[in-house]
Amino acid sequence: MASRSRWHRYTAAAVAGTVTQRRQDEGRAASSHDPREGADTPTGKGGPAALVPRLLSGLRRGVVPAGWRTTGAAAGSGPDVRPSTELRLVPVAACAWAGAAAAVRVPGTLTLLAALASAALLVLCLLAAWRNPRPGVRRRASAVLAPLAVLVLIASSAGSAAVARTAGAAGEAVADGASITGEFTARGDARAAAVDRFSGKPRYLLEAEMNSFTRRGERSAARLPVLIIGDESYAGIHLGDTLVTAGKLSATEPGDRSAALLRASRAPAVNPSDGLQGLATALRTGFAQRSTLLGATDAAGLLPGMVLGDRSTAAPDLSTAMQDTGLTHLTAVSGANCSYLLAFIFLVSRLVRLPRGWAATAAVAALACFVLVVRPDASVLRAAVMGSIGTVAVLTGRGKVPAALLCLCATVLLVVDPWLSGSYAFILSVCATAGLIFLGPRLTAALARFLPRPVAVLTAVPLAAQVACAPVLVLLQPNLPAYSLPANIAAAPVVPFVTIAGMAAVVLGHLAPPLDYPLLAAAGAGAGWVAGVARFFAQAPGALLPWLPGPAGAGLMAAAAAILTVCIVRTGQSSERTRADAGAPAGPLRKHGLLFRRWTTVFLSLVLASLAAVALAAGWRLIVPTPGPPKDWLAAACDVGQGDALAVRTGPRSAILIDAGPDPSALDECLDRLDIDTLDLLVISHLHTDHYAGGPAAGDGREVRALAYSSAESGVPEEIAGLGRELAVKPERLGTGMNGIIGGVRWKVLWPQADAALPAPPGMSENDASAVLLISSGGLNFLFTGDLEEEAALKMLRASPELRTETVHVLKVAHHGARNSGPVLPDELRPLLALISVGKENTYGHPAPETLKSLELAGSQVARTDLLGSFFLHIDDGKLLVSGLGSGW
Repeated sequence: MASRSRWHRYTAAAVAGTVTQRRQDEGRAASSHDPREGADTPTGKGGPAALVPRLLSGLRRGVVPAGWRTTGAAAGSGPDVRPSTELRLVPVAACAWAGAAAAVRVPGTLTLLAALASAALLVLCLLAAWRNPRPGVRRRASAVLAPLAVLVLIASSAGSAAVARTAGAAGEAVADGASITGEFTARGDARAAAVDRFSGKPRYLLEAEMNSFTRRGERSAARLPVLIIGDESYAGIHLGDTLVTAGKLSATEPGDRSAALLRASRAPAVNPSDGLQGLATALRTGFAQRSTLLGATDAAGLLPGMVLGDRSTAAPDLSTAMQDTGLTHLTAVSGANCSYLLAFIFLVSRLVRLPRGWAATAAVAALACFVLVVRPDASVLRAAVMGSIGTVAVLTGRGKVPAALLCLCATVLLVVDPWLSGSYAFILSVCATAGLIFLGPRLTAALARFLPRPVAVLTAVPLAAQVACAPVLVLLQPNLPAYSLPANIAAAPVVPFVTIAGMAAVVLGHLAPPLDYPLLAAAGAGAGWVAGVARFFAQAPGALLPWLPGPAGAGLMAAAAAILTVCIVRTGQSSERTRADAGAPAGPLRKHGLLFRRWTTVFLSLVLASLAAVALAAGWRLIVPTPGPPKDWLAAACDVGQGDALAVRTGPRSAILIDAGPDPSALDECLDRLDIDTLDLLVISHLHTDHYAGGPAAGDGREVRALAYSSAESGVPEEIAGLGRELAVKPERLGTGMNGIIGGVRWKVLWPQADAALPAPPGMSENDASAVLLISSGGLNFLFTGDLEEEAALKMLRASPELRTETVHVLKVAHHGARNSGPVLPDELRPLLALISVGKENTYGHPAPETLKSLELAGSQVARTDLLGSFFLHIDDGKLLVSGLGSGW
């Protein structure tokens, strides 16, 4: 058999997980050199990432795709899987990741000092390795050269970028929270964010670079990454567009990719990009428009996401179904798409007789254009860099080793962009690829012993990726998609076809629109199949199972994934030993018996692994019980995100609830944790969704005895009327002077100044119509202020003699600590404790630095839900204490 070229081996295994394979060339002597070859790894989290023609050919022959091929010493012997052991770059990649994660979170000057120290240490190690004659010293010194060199590069890159962010006029403007007019270049497409909870209008996020800005009439140059938050006028901005807009700057948290937030105060003046970026945008938007020819179907909504990463056209319920079945990675371009395209272009180039060097150049050029069109997402960048490095490796005759290639790729990207260290997309992409490299071959070999080989391959690919990604995924969403594996297996065969046919339709639709419809329809059929799979499994019983959140949940998920992997691998080994022990060939009945035992064994192993995972989670919950409040707690703030939900205890299992937050599930969980089964009074302070939308959860297994509200609208607003019908209570409007006593808790309405039967005064905003309640419980006075703004707060103070005679011990800070709440109430009341109910990492900038400063000057301690989560107040030994309520499932 003639020896095949290195390029043939590369294209035959372009993106498959590699096993180290001994060449069995009959034409070579036994003493000939035995090179080890490798291939790039599947770069998506689902779907068999191998060459389309090679995979189809492999399925017809019933063999494992190249790169995952198993070999035996003799016919009939078991497969000898030898996964890649090229791990020399793992310490380098680990140092790069740890260094990048630390460098982007500390001041730039410290990072630069660390770079200098690492450089000095690097020089010392070089001298030791060069001058010291002892081999042991040289070996130890050489071992740390590469990690130290990478740390120097990363610290220098991150440090210089961090110093540039805070230097000059731009850094001063961010620190001061200045209002500016700036010129920006879009570094991505505008993407939809959550609607504004106050106005209900859509909002968009745009990553951009500020080129210059004007502040107080003075123009300054800048080079600052900024995240712009704007209204629907920002929806049509794309990568490379330049724009002029105005707004207020605010600093971001350490580790954020953007150095500042800009809350836009006006519509942008946009200048669309031209050249290659303009062409890429035209291809992207044109394909989304052409997809509408498929009608109002799931295929039309999903196809732009599967081909070009444009998720904006998918229906919300379809996106939810994809998420609940573990198919979210298919709604955007992943590394697998890069692999399919790279392999396809190379094979076509070779078919038209292009030399392999030119074919490789054409493939890499097509990949670069593809990345530009789909946008350089983290997983796409990793796959593109990995494929390019692999191509260079093969051209230089060095072969490809997947583990080393993955480490090198991650290191290069982290040096160029240290902020990738905190990107979940990048983390998941690397985890999936590592799972396919190290687990894929083992799982394939184990499953192939009792499954047909094509089925084993289709099962091993998504299983390996999910096992590696699961611990990270539960940190994002503490749920377990029960049908993720079968859904990925069912969707996987059409993904390569949708990618190739879809990309051909993108190009043809731009050049000759009528001719692209057959390809569009064919790709749409594949996308429709994926959507149907997602909806089918999402509607199955128990599709989404709860899981323990946080690091504990991630640790348990890692343990469960390890148990599942060991069970499958050991089952395959046990099955192989059983077959070997059988000796001579068995008859038909014996063969059927062995097959039955194999299937029974794997089924029992899967059941055992699932039960072990459930037992681990349940055992953790029993060993580490969820903390709850003491029986004598006074008040509690529920962490419902960017909204308000505060309870005052009126009895052993009853309370007054002021506002219900935006999220019913979060409110329901908090009330369960507080062990509340009766709400004597539910107050909706005003008619904004972040205060009333969670209301239905108040009646979920609980009795709601009364509903009261305030609003600037006349009559009973439909939202309140609907909530009253759902809770089976009649809503009552609050007005000045209303009061009552419930279980020893006294309450009184101080604002708005209106009769209970009449609306608020004409012209009053919804925020200023917020009901303000003074509640006394346990010897403490609580003031709940809704979203009252500064001017109305001053009027409320003047009209409330109670606040001049009563001490307010606890103040619920208005409007989540926004700047427009003003310093009036803290300055006048000087509360002992200030409560701020605010969403973690919210895009409104709440609480404002000015508000926190005024509370500090008033001598008030501050308790915030974004920092503490849900918490409760209680008195112990005469002291008012704030304690965390803990998180639930």
